[in-house]
Amino acid sequence: IHQSTFPYATTYSTKGILHIDGSVNVDIPNNLQGQSFYIVLQHRNAIETWSANPVTLNIYDNAYDFTSTSSKAYGNNLVEVSNGVWAMYSGDINQDENIDLLDASFLEVDINNFEFGYFNTDLNGDGNVDLVDGPILENNISNFIYSIHP
Repeated sequence: IHQSTFPYATTYSTKGILHIDGSVNVDIPNNLQGQSFYIVLQHRNAIETWSANPVTLNIYDNAYDFTSTSSKAYGNNLVEVSNGVWAMYSGDINQDENIDLLDASFLEVDINNFEFGYFNTDLNGDGNVDLVDGPILENNISNFIYSIHP
């Protein structure tokens, strides 16, 4: 949760489990209720993604669906993964808010080491770091994908 005004400081941070359906549940402190904040998503290998606008938090429902349209993210910074379903860009392995050749070296090392399991370099989430992850990274490098936020 980031302030809605410059310098957009972090107000609250928590961790949650990203479910297969794209949902994540987290608790928001009561003292933030009724105030407007940017919702910011960070993931181990995805581009940091901000809500398109500040969202007013309320005690009953704080659902914000990034998956319904690219316009839910600041700068429309989402990728359509199936018809009408939007997701964060995968491939920011070193978490520098930019998918570029610096990320490629990490992927190459883990492919060569036959890594299997929960790794930042597993870009498609299948539990295996292999050549199938390469096109995701290459496409996002070619399209100059980076984090967009105020």
